[in-house]
Amino acid sequence: MPCVMSSTLPFWIGLAATVALLVATLVTGLRRQRRLHLVTGPLTVGALVWTIVLTERLLANYTFPESAKAIHLPCAKAGGLLVLPVVATGVWLLFAPAARRWHRAAVWLWLASVLLATGTGIWMFLQGTPRG
Repeated sequence: MPCVMSSTLPFWIGLAATVALLVATLVTGLRRQRRLHLVTGPLTVGALVWTIVLTERLLANYTFPESAKAIHLPCAKAGGLLVLPVVATGVWLLFAPAARRWHRAAVWLWLASVLLATGTGIWMFLQGTPRG
């Protein structure tokens, strides 16, 4: 029987790194620390992508109830896709200060979707059973 903890550890590390970078990006954005924000923002998006890859690996080692997946997957897809307006408005903001309110709105919408995806993901994980 494979060690379940070792198969989940990379995922939990990836999720923790993504959350830490997300917090750093929010703080630097709110404090208008532009140079640092321009580093942490792309790192956050990269960590999110890596965590999604790790999630796919995790799914291969677990069985989850279909009802839980039916709730979590749309939330997760929304969280993944809503990062695109954040990036687009962030690039726009580099060239047009008037884009700030659009960027801020995109960030808060994305953050809400990520929190929902994280919550439903943890809920789904708690219902999962390791494949043996």
